[in-house]
Amino acid sequence: MWALALLSLGLVIWGGFLAWRWKMARDFAPELFASRKATGEVPDDVSEAEFVDLYLRGEGPRAGTYLFACATFILVTIAPVSAIFNGVWTAMWRAAGAPPVFELGTLVHTFGFFVFMMLLMIGVLAFALRRYYALMPPGLKQILRNLKETP
Repeated sequence: MWALALLSLGLVIWGGFLAWRWKMARDFAPELFASRKATGEVPDDVSEAEFVDLYLRGEGPRAGTYLFACATFILVTIAPVSAIFNGVWTAMWRAAGAPPVFELGTLVHTFGFFVFMMLLMIGVLAFALRRYYALMPPGLKQILRNLKETP
């Protein structure tokens, strides 16, 4: 129970840190807009709200947010997934005649559970990284180039 509370506290701290980073990026964007507008890197027809939105999409802490979402998903689903795994394991164990080597808590069961959970976590991370790179917006340099090129 304490481990779950510590993990939850860690996630709350991590989430707070990410929220602070998003806020800092949002607060910094108008200053950057003003300085880039003064140097002529941002066209005159681009509004501050549009630039802030583009800046947050390109330079916000998206990677940390994706990892935080994965960690939260794993923390929330680890108990029900464990129960389902153990239920399926027990059903297969009983269907096989209940050999003692495959009983819950033995080395074979523990290793199977470990491998299953690692595959689940790798699958969640692979899904998140695939989505992260598929939806990756351009960086600030590319955003500024695109703003100059649009008529």
